[in-house]
Amino acid sequence: MAGLGGLRVLLLLAGLVAMANCQENSTAIPDNTPADPENSSDQPKPTAVPGNPTDQSTTGPPPPLCNYSGKADKTGFLFTFEKVTEGNYSIKLTELSTGESNEETVSLSGTNATHRVQNLKPSTDYTVHISPSKYQKLTCGGNLKLKTNGINPNEIEELPTDSYQDICYETEWNISTAVFDASSKKYKFCITPKNTDLCTNFRTLSYPSLNLTKWIGFEYLNPDNITLEVPDKLPAEINWCNQNDLKCEGLGINFTCHGPDTRKYKLDELEPYTKYTCSGVLYNQTIAINKTVTKEVNITCGDIKLVVKDTTAENVSIHFKWEASSQQCPKFSHHENLSYICSCSAAKAGPSKERSCKVPDLDPFTKYNCEIQPRFNDKPIGKPTENRDLLTKPGVPDAVTIKTHTQLENNAFRVECSDLEKSKWRGPKVLYRATITPGSQNEENKSCSFKFQDLSYSTTYTVSIVAFNGEYYGKAGQVKIITSSHTVWVLLRVLVLLSFSVLTMVAVLHLIGWWRTRGNKTATEECIGLNSASDAPPARERLGQGASDEQQHTVDMDLDRAPRGPTVVQRGGQKAVGSAQLNIIDSVTPVSQVTHGPETQRRLGGSQQSNL
Repeated sequence: MAGLGGLRVLLLLAGLVAMANCQENSTAIPDNTPADPENSSDQPKPTAVPGNPTDQSTTGPPPPLCNYSGKADKTGFLFTFEKVTEGNYSIKLTELSTGESNEETVSLSGTNATHRVQNLKPSTDYTVHISPSKYQKLTCGGNLKLKTNGINPNEIEELPTDSYQDICYETEWNISTAVFDASSKKYKFCITPKNTDLCTNFRTLSYPSLNLTKWIGFEYLNPDNITLEVPDKLPAEINWCNQNDLKCEGLGINFTCHGPDTRKYKLDELEPYTKYTCSGVLYNQTIAINKTVTKEVNITCGDIKLVVKDTTAENVSIHFKWEASSQQCPKFSHHENLSYICSCSAAKAGPSKERSCKVPDLDPFTKYNCEIQPRFNDKPIGKPTENRDLLTKPGVPDAVTIKTHTQLENNAFRVECSDLEKSKWRGPKVLYRATITPGSQNEENKSCSFKFQDLSYSTTYTVSIVAFNGEYYGKAGQVKIITSSHTVWVLLRVLVLLSFSVLTMVAVLHLIGWWRTRGNKTATEECIGLNSASDAPPARERLGQGASDEQQHTVDMDLDRAPRGPTVVQRGGQKAVGSAQLNIIDSVTPVSQVTHGPETQRRLGGSQQSNL
């Protein structure tokens, strides 16, 4: 029990001491005495804040005690804590204009402890709130309002540059758009001048207490910001379009160009439709600046305009005449390397440097799609003339080939030929014309088939067929045809021939009969003569039954052989009832010269005696 009583006494004493300290802090007066008497005229006076915590909570351990003051210092504030309970404290600064805030935690202990907050924005009002870290709801004497110092030129350092693209600065102040570098604990910001800022005092920084400017010379001229334009005309030019935006005088660009070869060209030497790479060196007055620009140049003179003045179509060719002009390049139409190619479908003519051409080797009466293409250095340029459908004049059609000829009657026949293809007519019309000679019969037809009739019989005709296209006749196809004789005349001729043949045969037979009769008579007379000479009676043979006395008996005798048999000849054309053959010697031989055989002599002798 004695122990518990002693403990109670100690706790009571501690409570009394704490109450006494609180009364002392609540009666403390803020210290407005400058921290540095020598600089009191330049430095802002610190603002003291009573240190009693404002929390009236009676539960838990007692809150820490804090008493501080603050003032503007360099690029921020300096806070001085006269009495503070050891521990961690939160310092929160909030901009009054924007409401932006930054907060940091510091460890404080003892009397007259200080802490600097730097890298704030210049000439900016802040609200300061300091509280123990464990008791965020407690405020050390309430919020404090402070304003940072203004910036001065000595606090900004310009950084060196080699590109002269940007102007960069470094400072401990938190400049807007600046980026904090943790390694150097400074803010860095850059400003890029425009071409319009050249040759001017460019304002790089503006604050209420500071206006920072810099002269922007030619070294800050950025070639990428130069706008160049190449007019499509000759002589060639390269214009600096945004040059007037600059405040500089006497500034220009001198160009040198390189073409397909290795030769260097001036702008007035450039040819159209040729690619060049032109490099320009900037100069001020006559002094070159170490800045260059590059521009590709290809002058096309717009599209050269061709106006066709005359078109003459022949049957196998088309002739053109035209005029060429260019508004952008007035002298280009007379350039020595300018030429033209004329084409009509697949047929071409040229290249021609004259303003005329003739497309040959065309087909007559054929529609062609024609155009004229300008060329420069043997390469097509611009656009050709508008396509024109032109028709060549008619030409000579192809020759006709006769296919068949057929006889319809003795004096009529049909002639047919192969029809020509459409492209072979070479003219507006399709007409076959047939002529037959001798005679004046002419026929025309759209198909190659002709009938000729009522012709003369047994006559040779020549048929000629030509193709006519309305302008020209083609080469004729010919055929010779012979008509037959008339049927009546043929029959008459046959009858005549038959009659003549019969008469001829009759005459021949009559002559043969007469000749035989005459021959027999002569032989009989010779035989009688012989019998008279030898006084021998005529030889007789027994005739068949019915023979009359008027019949003359003749014996076919052979001087060398015995007679074959009797032959009976009737006078007055009567038919013989027997037959005998007498071989008559064509040349008469004297009887005295004939040598007879014994039998013959006997017969001859008998015959002569009968005659006597």
